[in-house]
Amino acid sequence: MARASDPRDRRERPHEVLEGRVTGVVFCNPDTGFAVVRLLTGGAEVTAAGDLAPVHEGEELRLHGRWEEHARFGLQFRAAWAERTTPTTRDGLVRYLGGGAFPGIGPDLARRLVDHFGDATLDALERGEEALREVPGIGAKRARALAEAYREDAARHRVLAELRGFGLTGGQAATLYERWGPEAPTRVVRDPWALIEEVHGIGFQTAERIAHAAGVPLDSMERARGVALHLLREATREGHACLPERVVWERLLDLGCSEEVVAEAVADLLARARIVREELPSPEDPSLYLPELHAAEAGVAAHLARLARGAHGPLADEAALARALARSGLTPDDSQRRALELALAEPVAVMTGGPGTGKTTTLRVLLDLLEDRGVGPVRLASPTGRAARRLQDATGREASTLHRLLGWDPVANAFRHHADEPLELAYLVVDEVSMLDLPLAASVLAAVPDGARVLFVGDADQLPSVGPGAVLADLVAAPEVPTVRLSRIHRQGEGSAIVEAAHAVLQGEAPRSRRTGGSGDFFVVEIDDPDEAAAMVERIVAERIPEAYGLDPMQDVLVLAPMYRGPLGVDELNRRLAERLNPGPAEGPPWAKGLRVGDRVMVVRNDYDREVFNGDTGRVVRLTADTLTVEVDGRLHDYGPPQLDDLVPAWCVTVHRAQGTEARAVVVALASSHYLMLRRNLLYTAVTRGRDLVVVVSSRGALWRAVRNDEERHRLGNLRHRLARALAASS
Repeated sequence: MARASDPRDRRERPHEVLEGRVTGVVFCNPDTGFAVVRLLTGGAEVTAAGDLAPVHEGEELRLHGRWEEHARFGLQFRAAWAERTTPTTRDGLVRYLGGGAFPGIGPDLARRLVDHFGDATLDALERGEEALREVPGIGAKRARALAEAYREDAARHRVLAELRGFGLTGGQAATLYERWGPEAPTRVVRDPWALIEEVHGIGFQTAERIAHAAGVPLDSMERARGVALHLLREATREGHACLPERVVWERLLDLGCSEEVVAEAVADLLARARIVREELPSPEDPSLYLPELHAAEAGVAAHLARLARGAHGPLADEAALARALARSGLTPDDSQRRALELALAEPVAVMTGGPGTGKTTTLRVLLDLLEDRGVGPVRLASPTGRAARRLQDATGREASTLHRLLGWDPVANAFRHHADEPLELAYLVVDEVSMLDLPLAASVLAAVPDGARVLFVGDADQLPSVGPGAVLADLVAAPEVPTVRLSRIHRQGEGSAIVEAAHAVLQGEAPRSRRTGGSGDFFVVEIDDPDEAAAMVERIVAERIPEAYGLDPMQDVLVLAPMYRGPLGVDELNRRLAERLNPGPAEGPPWAKGLRVGDRVMVVRNDYDREVFNGDTGRVVRLTADTLTVEVDGRLHDYGPPQLDDLVPAWCVTVHRAQGTEARAVVVALASSHYLMLRRNLLYTAVTRGRDLVVVVSSRGALWRAVRNDEERHRLGNLRHRLARALAASS
């Protein structure tokens, strides 16, 4: 039976205070603030973990938190936050000073200092060189170095403590100190909303709370300026390129800013080029942009106009086209023939169409013809690695990601190919253009040399890009851009129920289950209860698909959901599928967030140094105390605690994240709680990810909502206006 003082008796208490001396540092990551220490408290040693860094042996800590049972490390005190206390004994002072917290002071010197100054040791270190020279054996040079080192580290501790006072975690405070140095607290007070961009994990409400704690008035120019920038950044995350100026004004007024302060803040941001005002769509209703997005949108229009002024005229005549078609065995429909003619004649063209309409077949004929006519170099690229591999497999020609095509210079922190160092090519095919956002589109077009031609290929009915802008939709909607929509469904003759289901969704009809006996099976499983539906998804993935189709659920099955939360959301399905397909306790360190060796993960940020990009998937192959190793496309990449947010579990992902991805089997989970996300193009995008099998697990109401709702949230931007102006001027 446990004694009354045993910590296990207190595990259910929501909050406790634990005081003690650090006797050993088991693990410490100064980047995140997470540390595991051994703590001597009440005559016994215990393990404590949490937001403790920087921490050193000998420090006296007062921890706030609760006792928890860790799956691997057993009972430990989980600290929500920590306070440093000054050691109260001479032995404590020796351990504190000699424990590594202060450069240049080891255990022996710490003992000599305490023997000489006693309880006034810290005061002596504060007084500096003159006081330290009183200690026998410490000369002027060493006394000066010790005093400077102590002052610098003490100053760092004071700054970190002040930042922690604003409610920041240890890792966040350390990040700001590294970035801004001793002036970090001043900069936080001056503009708390800048933290939203500077520090991961800080959102608008946290910034507002910090501003309140720092005494920033509601109706101050600093607040109006910070919130205006936040609104534009948030709009970018939602896919918008800009916001109408009136919307920014209305939001600031709603948040308690006066008209005079808003006018002053907007004028200040414009004067310092922190934002850009554009009189589009009209001078009476101007838009506000972040500078980088204004430059990207203007760049896309300008470079398309530049390329449109290039060489016109067909790269092959009718006879050559006829010979190429005869060799391919393709009898093109009218839209396919028109697509080939445009792709051969126009400097810039767009070919769009849904699954089974012949985009890939038409593209193969075009590439064969360009090769036959000696046109080159011809380059093929897609926004993601998976999309590039699909393009390469479909055409039999080398394809790359757009990022690899442009090259990345880590020293310059920019692409190697740009307007002044263009790509070496005569013809560029960009596939999966629905995934192309404004910044990447601007970078690609800037690097295309004068006289080269560009063909954009994609499905305009799919979801728009994760990043800002709606590039493909704007290109297709612009009358000035030569565009062909492939309309005839060729693959239906092959018996693809997936293609039939996708086109039924586009027409506002509920898709029906049909087994073809070949490729392209499609099924709808209607379950109203979300918990039962989640259990069904688990059974379908782990049991039914492997048994009926012989597919590997670890490799061949992709599970999609519209949202993260709820019993049928991405987070819960990831938990269920991870436990079913890769069972076992979480053996990694706490910072690994429960990831295990064998878990599927997805990269969610472009990482040019590693050459992995948003949407790439991999598998965890190794876990150590401070490193998680992921295999992506046969290459190993190490991630430490600061980079872990670049990865998410990928047993289930959102439909947006699955763009450009294809799997042999796809399971789509829909629930009525996903109401805000249930739109026709989302379901269409999800269904078209599957190659051999698609199963939709949904309540009847959720499925009908998705099919009937064809209202796409309009993305704010002015690319269409710019294209009309720029291309009209270039014609």
